[in-house]
Amino acid sequence: MQFKEIGYFSKTHGLKGHLLLFTSVDLEIEQIKAVFIEIGGSQAPYFVEEIKPFTNGFLVKLESVNSVEEANKLKNKTIFADKKLVYEEEEFEFLNFTLFDLEKGEIGLIEEFIDTPGNPILKIMKGDKEILLPFSEDFIEAVKKKEKQLIYRAPEGLLEIYL
Repeated sequence: MQFKEIGYFSKTHGLKGHLLLFTSVDLEIEQIKAVFIEIGGSQAPYFVEEIKPFTNGFLVKLESVNSVEEANKLKNKTIFADKKLVYEEEEFEFLNFTLFDLEKGEIGLIEEFIDTPGNPILKIMKGDKEILLPFSEDFIEAVKKKEKQLIYRAPEGLLEIYL
C-alpha cells in the first residue's frame, strides 16, 4: 500500500475524541477505513469509526481515541491515507472544447480553467472577447468527447452580460 499525505488534525471537537481533519486534497471519504498518523518518524495506523464533511475539513472519530485528552495527542500530526483514495489533480479535461449554451448556441472555445476555491470558473474566448462562466455540474447538460463539445445551461441573464 502506498501512502499520500492528506493533511493534519487541526483541533479536537466535543468530548468523545473527535478530531477535525484539515485537508487540501479531494478524498473518497466513504472508502477511508483507516488513516496513518506520523508518530516518531513512522506511520501508525488508526481505524476510522466515522468520517463526515465538516466546516473546513472532515470530522473524524478514530476507534481507539475516546477522549479529548487522547485526541489532543494527535493534534497537528501529519495524516496519510491510501494513495488510491486520494483524487489526483488532473489536467482539466475540457480545455479546447467548444462550449455550447442550450439557448444561445455556440459560445466559444474553453481556454482556461480557473480553480478558485468554492467557485471554479471557465474562461471562454469568443473572437477577442473573454467570457467567464461558473463551472458547476448543475450547469453542464452533456459532454460530447468525440466532438470536443461541452453543452451548458448558463444561469439566466449571465450570457447577456457578455454577448
